[in-house]
Amino acid sequence: MRFIHISDVHLDTAFAGRPDALRSRLRHASLEALERCVSTALAEEVDALLIAGDLFDGPHLSFETERFLLQHLGRLADAGIQVVYATGNHDPGTGHRATGLDWPGGVTVIARGDPVTVPVHGRTGELAGHVTGAGHATAHETGDLSRRLAPAPDTRVPQVALLHTQVATATARQAHRAYAPSALEHLRTAGFHYWALGHVHLRQELSGDPPVHYCGNLQGRSPRETGPKGGLLVDLGDPARPAVEFREFAPVRWEKLAVSTLADATTLDEVAGEVVRAWDEARAADAPSEGAEWMVAVELTGPSPIWRQLREPQELETIEDEVAARLGAVGAEVRARVHPRVRPEEHVDRRDVLGATLRLCREVAGGGEDFEVAETDLAGFDPERDATVGDYVRRLLAGSEAEILERMLETAGGRE
Repeated sequence: MRFIHISDVHLDTAFAGRPDALRSRLRHASLEALERCVSTALAEEVDALLIAGDLFDGPHLSFETERFLLQHLGRLADAGIQVVYATGNHDPGTGHRATGLDWPGGVTVIARGDPVTVPVHGRTGELAGHVTGAGHATAHETGDLSRRLAPAPDTRVPQVALLHTQVATATARQAHRAYAPSALEHLRTAGFHYWALGHVHLRQELSGDPPVHYCGNLQGRSPRETGPKGGLLVDLGDPARPAVEFREFAPVRWEKLAVSTLADATTLDEVAGEVVRAWDEARAADAPSEGAEWMVAVELTGPSPIWRQLREPQELETIEDEVAARLGAVGAEVRARVHPRVRPEEHVDRRDVLGATLRLCREVAGGGEDFEVAETDLAGFDPERDATVGDYVRRLLAGSEAEILERMLETAGGRE
């Protein structure tokens, strides 16, 4: 059995707070990614397309998306390629308009937690394998749906499990709520030849024998979702030698960029120039797909003579426009964690409030404090960037010594 495994398409994501033109481009990027996926399925002559939940972002379904989806899934039906779609927490079976669509023939929607086994047939009509899945009936599924799944009693063909779940040991799981939680130990011993998972947006292999895979989301939606995005082409022709190959489908790729060389930059042209230089260096070590479009998330860090100006929202918007134009990007998002050009080490031994504050910052940043707080309680905690709470705090404290020094010296009546 050969199939494509995708998940977390999140059609009709609102992208609220972004300019209208950018929102439109990002919304259509998900549609384009799905179209590329369908075209690949046709070209590769697969037996099935498996969708592991969150095909939709929420209960709203635009007419444009409805027409697009049914049209392209109809292309698969015409070619005899089956589609098996198990719902997730964003598109649960209860009350979601999409589950009531007039789906093309060959599409199976699993919208409840009760397991459904779908026989998958090849182009000549022979049985190629079975797909067994369970869907989310509600948006807050807390039970372990994986325990309900069992392979079909047919040892002649491959058995595939399809589920939207949070595996307890998955990387970057903290970025998602623990819906339909499961344990890798159980998945590996459940008797399936492949687990097609969704929910965690970071593509990863949890097990090679048997293969247990998150394919990641189809199209990145924020700076947290960087790198190439797409789906997995899986060949279980010989279940003992499974072949799993990533295929990039996303037309828009998010990337992060840190720029800390602003010590001498005082104009828009100089700031934008430093961003472009950093971008060129980063891309020299990267080989993006031909025709890739970019969304760039830039973080300005380090000392700057214009640090106050770089924290003004209107000034940052101008920098975003300039950077996007120079890089030929779809858009740019710029944040600044810059600080004054001062030397904290010259003041850290002072026997006053300033010195004590600087020493406390260094103690905390150096790991001298225990943080008894859950990661989920921290605003802005990013599991892809912050491995621990300590890492999160140290990132927030970057440049804090210089800023504290600048502010306290000014308050005291001028810089020394």
